[in-house]
Amino acid sequence: MKLVAGALVGAVLLLGTAYGFVRAILGVSMFVGILLFGWSYWRNIGLAPPEPELADVSEYGLKYVCTMCGLELKVEVAAKDRAPRHCTEEMELIRTGGRPPLRPI
Repeated sequence: MKLVAGALVGAVLLLGTAYGFVRAILGVSMFVGILLFGWSYWRNIGLAPPEPELADVSEYGLKYVCTMCGLELKVEVAAKDRAPRHCTEEMELIRTGGRPPLRPI
């Protein structure tokens, strides 16, 4: 840590004599800020959540209806075991045909 701080102070002193100390401090601080932002960005890309497991539920004949606007949705592939949302409300399940699932979807 002391080595990094010494390098930054050295860069400010070296650049300050050639370009002025205000510009050197501004340039070194921008460099450090962009470098830290870049490291955190690439680290967070590596921490992306895995793809969810999808289950084929087309044989269950699941249909959902939005109680606010009346949108009907037929579900064939599900990744979660809860109802989808539309108009900021959970949709209502209407099952038409097909065999019932072994567990709640």
